[in-house]
Amino acid sequence: LVHSLGGGTGSGLGTYLLPLLADEFPSVFRFVSCLFPGVDDDVITSPYNTVLALNQLIEHADCVLPADNGALAGIVERAQRR
Repeated sequence: LVHSLGGGTGSGLGTYLLPLLADEFPSVFRFVSCLFPGVDDDVITSPYNTVLALNQLIEHADCVLPADNGALAGIVERAQRR
């Protein structure tokens, strides 16, 4: 499952699907790649959404591969300069 944690759709729908997948496929490992919001995120509820989504990841994901939005933006900027 790949989703963001700061916005409403990624944190809400992504974490809604995770327990459903756990119930439907209990013997399959659930790997989640999630994107944490950056420091300069303009969504005021993103810290709240992130905390609630993390709780679901702790409960239902077997492996979480986090990425930081600010770090990814920096990588893209450096790549575009080349």
